[in-house]
Amino acid sequence: MATDGPDPPRCDQDIFENGEEVFVTHTIPSNAMEGWVKQVAERSGQRVDWHFYGGRAVVKALGDIDRVQSAITALMPEHDRLYREAYKKLGL
Repeated sequence: MATDGPDPPRCDQDIFENGEEVFVTHTIPSNAMEGWVKQVAERSGQRVDWHFYGGRAVVKALGDIDRVQSAITALMPEHDRLYREAYKKLGL
């Protein structure tokens, strides 16, 4: 259940079942996470999606994993901004 708007779509089943785990994070709300993962997919040109597991956001990908990792690295400042914003809203 999203706390920052409507629930994002479910993780693509093929990626969920067959994708390689490329990143794990937490604290970022669902819709913000959805937006960030879409940027990773667009920048890498690969199939990337995510789901929650055990309170963590697990990002998985199919295709050229090196390109996905490069996109994640390039987009870490945005991830970190979203994390800090969410952390601040928690009053911590």
